[in-house]
Amino acid sequence: MNASSSFVIAISGGSGSGKSTIVDGLIERLGGEVATQFHEDAYYWPLSHYGKNPQPQDIDYDSPKSKDVEMLAKDLAKLKGNRSIRQPVYDFSKHDRLNKTRILHPAPIILLEGIHVLSIPEISKLIDLSVYVDTSIDLRLARRIRRDVVERGRSIDGVLQQYMNRVRPAHYRYTHPAKYSADLVIADEGSLAYGKFTPSRDAVDRMLAPILDRIDKKTNIKR
Repeated sequence: MNASSSFVIAISGGSGSGKSTIVDGLIERLGGEVATQFHEDAYYWPLSHYGKNPQPQDIDYDSPKSKDVEMLAKDLAKLKGNRSIRQPVYDFSKHDRLNKTRILHPAPIILLEGIHVLSIPEISKLIDLSVYVDTSIDLRLARRIRRDVVERGRSIDGVLQQYMNRVRPAHYRYTHPAKYSADLVIADEGSLAYGKFTPSRDAVDRMLAPILDRIDKKTNIKR
């Protein structure tokens, strides 16, 4: 890692694996001045990319092709090189980008999170530490149903149809193979460690421990 560049930690895993929980825990323990989150999901193509009157149900959002990889790679390189960026804002309820951006400032550690971050060749050279969150299929599906129905207003039938037709096949084609080449594989502790889908503080601490240990060994960042 160049002394003038940020340390990029890529955190991947299946949908509902707990990637955001890991990222939130790292930011809490490292501090917002030390770590910032970089959202892969911000780079979904706008609906206009698919021509006139595209139907969201016809778009494969679980393929890396659903994201503007070129823009993602350029923005990540800028941020790693200590330059602020304007990141797109994506609205999942509308399946579209909003007509606004959010300013993302550089930080010593960039937490790059998403299902494809370890499957995109264009950004592999920018990653300093790769992490795969390994979570059982049943727990991931339960979390996805709760998220998409409660938070995103979708029907259970629609969520299950998308999961079986696209999410599950894409997971084993694009996301799961990264488990075998990641620097760290973090084992989710499973449903017994959770209450209402939320991990306990101790469970999160145990999952974060190997990542924090690598940060201490690979960087001079104080925490």
